[in-house]
Amino acid sequence: MPQDAFTIRKVVSELKDIIVGAKINRVSQPDKDDVYLLIYSKIGAKTLVLSTNAQTCRVGFTSREKPNPKVAPNFCMLLRKHLLGCAVENISTLGSERIVKIDFSGRNDFKETVRKTIYHEIMGKYSNVILTENGIILGCLKNAPLDVATTRVTLAGAPYKLPKSQDKADIFDEKESVSRLSRFSGGDAATFISDNFLGVAYSTAEEAASIIVNKKSAEEKYAALKNFLLDPPVSPIIAGEGKTRDFFVTSFRAKDFPAERFPSVLDAQDAFYSRKEAAKEFSDRKKSLSDKINVLYKKQSKRLQGETEKLLEAKDYDLLRIKGELITANLYRLKDGMTECELENWYDGYKPLKITLDKRLSPNANAQKYFKKYAKEKRTVEILAPEREKTERELEYLKSVAFEIENASDADDFRDIEEELISADILAAPKQRKKQEEESAYRVYKINGFTVKCGKNNVQNDRLTGRAFKDDVWLHTKNYRSAHVIIETKGEGVPDDVILAAAEICAFYSDAKGGTKVPVDHTLKKFVRKPPKARAGSVIYTDYRTLFVTPREHAEYKI
Repeated sequence: MPQDAFTIRKVVSELKDIIVGAKINRVSQPDKDDVYLLIYSKIGAKTLVLSTNAQTCRVGFTSREKPNPKVAPNFCMLLRKHLLGCAVENISTLGSERIVKIDFSGRNDFKETVRKTIYHEIMGKYSNVILTENGIILGCLKNAPLDVATTRVTLAGAPYKLPKSQDKADIFDEKESVSRLSRFSGGDAATFISDNFLGVAYSTAEEAASIIVNKKSAEEKYAALKNFLLDPPVSPIIAGEGKTRDFFVTSFRAKDFPAERFPSVLDAQDAFYSRKEAAKEFSDRKKSLSDKINVLYKKQSKRLQGETEKLLEAKDYDLLRIKGELITANLYRLKDGMTECELENWYDGYKPLKITLDKRLSPNANAQKYFKKYAKEKRTVEILAPEREKTERELEYLKSVAFEIENASDADDFRDIEEELISADILAAPKQRKKQEEESAYRVYKINGFTVKCGKNNVQNDRLTGRAFKDDVWLHTKNYRSAHVIIETKGEGVPDDVILAAAEICAFYSDAKGGTKVPVDHTLKKFVRKPPKARAGSVIYTDYRTLFVTPREHAEYKI
């Protein structure tokens, strides 16, 4: 749900039971928006995230930490200086504002007790994390934008002031709240509540409206509204679809949708944002790789077009040699100053061939001109023909990589693709190699007792095919890009129905996924080999048979 005061209040309530008394063991800042505090609490080590990202701003635990930069940002260093070794004294909200106050206590270099406070303002694009001591700002995660800086200073050394309050009632102010509710004369109660009360998002207001709708007096409405906002029935869920999908403190009666339930608001929040961040990271990496491949594809396509045009211009180079020979053989018939001549072409049944001449040159010089042009265009063809073939192979390879990127299912697939592109000198290798990571997993199926493995990208295809035993069955679509599929035989004969299902899976993960009667070749792995210096995923195979199948995912066999 939107991070309104209603939600934040419940999150802070759960956090208070866990982190008060816990010590800060590590501080990190993986990006410009998030601060991580590793704490040792009564339930063990937990990572507290203070996020100011406009889409994921929150305070809570995270089970999905991001990698840290090589050099810690300045604000991170400031927090390390002041908070490492400190204990959390208290965590609270400020009335109905979307601000979380976290108090810390520790000792300075002189063993004196010192207290620091973090104000985490959870306000969409205006979210911020501000560290203070005795009400004075020590530093902040984000500098205030110009439209805010003119009314509120957040620079180090300035006193901390709350953001300018909205013209709304605070649910803790009974008189103002009753006054606002008395003005409601019908219509959209949810809009009225969200427009008139601090820290109440529209989705929360919808539920609140369904609770107070039958209350007659403003006082009764206030009592019901206050009871809901401050002490709702806690039943954390993730629910909704598309843009409406969110996590909720309680199962809203105002909405009827399937829900995924969680034991606590913190668990629901963590699951929701971890999935959201993972999906965004996946989408960003996919777009980044796709953009790079598209740029290279356009570059190679332009190169292919230029090579093709030059080859077309030079395709009749042999005719230039013939013209030179005919002129040389007929010098006695030609005179200076001629602009053209017609000579019998003995290479074409002595048919007359019209030849253009340069009147400024002698007949012999015209012949030499044709020979020189012939030699030049012949060299062009000899050089460009193999270059065009190489460019065409490069384009096919880029298409295969684009196919892999489009069909990637998780971040591990992109890791393989990036390694492949680095090996192919398409991407630059990182200056500092990461530690050895586990190999990404294949798609694995169990079909009538036989293990079937399907590669997700060229790197996996190479690995899968290279490690298969010689009597395993290998499958690939004919004339289409597809995954490599292996049926592990363990020396046994493979029934036709298993080969058919494996072929349908192979077709499903191919360029022909949307077609019917897709040709899929299958052979023993011993008849499959990789050409020297070939790109990842490239193989040559023989002794194969072809099946025509309809692509099917066969999720029922997946393990």
